[in-house]
Amino acid sequence: MRGFLILIGAAILGVGGSYVWSNFSHPSAAQAINSQPMVSAKPGQSAHEIEQTAYYADCDAVRAAGKAPLWAGQPGFRAELDPTGTGMACPPTS
Repeated sequence: MRGFLILIGAAILGVGGSYVWSNFSHPSAAQAINSQPMVSAKPGQSAHEIEQTAYYADCDAVRAAGKAPLWAGQPGFRAELDPTGTGMACPPTS
C-alpha cells in the first residue's frame, strides 16, 4: 500500500512539475508582449513629442514590429499612417 501511495504521489508531482516547468521555460504570447519596454511620457512632454519617439516607415513596418493597430497618442502614430482620420493607423489585416 505504501508503495502504491508513493507511486501515485510521484505521478502527481511529475504532471504538476512539468506544467510548472513549461510555464517558466516558455513565456506565453501575452507575457512576451507585456514584457516589451513601454515608452512613457516625461513631465511636460507634448503628444507630438511622444509620437516622435518611434518611427515606422509604413504600415508593413508597424505590423512587422507587432504594434498594429496604432492609436492616436501612441509612439509612432502619425497622420500619414491614418489616411481615414479615425485615430487608428494600420488596422490589422485578416
